[in-house]
Amino acid sequence: MFQSSDGVEIDYEFYPGRGSVVALLNGIFMNMRSWDFLTKDLKGRFSLLLHNFRCQWTSSNGECSFERHVQDLKELCDALKIDKLHLVGTSYGGEVGMLFAAEHPQMVKSLVVITATASVTPYIRNHALLWRMGAETRDPAKFVLSWLTDVYSENFLDAHPDLLNTIVSRMQNFNYDGAMMLLDSFLQMEQKPLVEKLPSIKCPTLVVCAEHDRIKPPRFSHEIAALIKDANLVCVPDSGHAVVVEKPRTISNLVMAHLSSLG
Repeated sequence: MFQSSDGVEIDYEFYPGRGSVVALLNGIFMNMRSWDFLTKDLKGRFSLLLHNFRCQWTSSNGECSFERHVQDLKELCDALKIDKLHLVGTSYGGEVGMLFAAEHPQMVKSLVVITATASVTPYIRNHALLWRMGAETRDPAKFVLSWLTDVYSENFLDAHPDLLNTIVSRMQNFNYDGAMMLLDSFLQMEQKPLVEKLPSIKCPTLVVCAEHDRIKPPRFSHEIAALIKDANLVCVPDSGHAVVVEKPRTISNLVMAHLSSLG
């Protein structure tokens, strides 16, 4: 555990490797283990930093905002003597990654943003509010049902008929209060859109969207790619928002190719 400057405990893992540091930034209901598909490809070739955001799973709750997440990551990097790193984030983590890259450009060697947004529209807000209502019930099945069909594609759900029960079975230690705080943090973007920060990002950037993303449709990734200088945009076909779950091999290949292209 790492203790942030305001006393919040941040659960993290650091794996030294031969190459540069790659930090993997979780989606809103993810945890560090959600990246196992990618960490097995990265370990050894790169140094690897993972953490659960404050209010997320095994990290403790506290003041929650994108700005505070950025500060936590900066403090964690300082403690580990990391002065430069690659950032790979999906959804909520992609949004934190964009803000970090804008606020600390000297530290970020490259950025990968997967199924994220730089603004909260009424369409997105209404989805997030439904998820928050689900978290308020503290009922695992009701909570998962509040977002399941937003996050996964129709084809994936039909191919995995037990997915609801599988996810519910993993929710025993879920931090519902923290999840509501994370959703409130995300909704702050309606007043403080990240789009204003994107032109200041100068590092090599890969933006990934998913063809059937219902919560953050591809147009939001197109907006991000258009505002970050020389960003590359890739759309993964036949996948929903949780492309890191539906198409892990595709995502791993994209990330590895992006990192390898930088030498």
